[in-house]
Amino acid sequence: MNYRVTYEHSLSTAPDDFIVHVPVQVVSDVPEGIQREELPNVITKLILERSPRMGKIRNLRVLT
Repeated sequence: MNYRVTYEHSLSTAPDDFIVHVPVQVVSDVPEGIQREELPNVITKLILERSPRMGKIRNLRVLT
């Protein structure tokens, strides 16, 4: 499934300095059947796996 999300992230070289606000990103290939309360954790994991230069993600919101 595909989800639109918004979030802030830091770089792996400075994980406590949140420098980028992502207004909208489509995250694809999210497995179906994920419970709603686990969805942010799964999406965060997918984003970080695909973007190894990112340090941490905060304020993740699922838009759709």
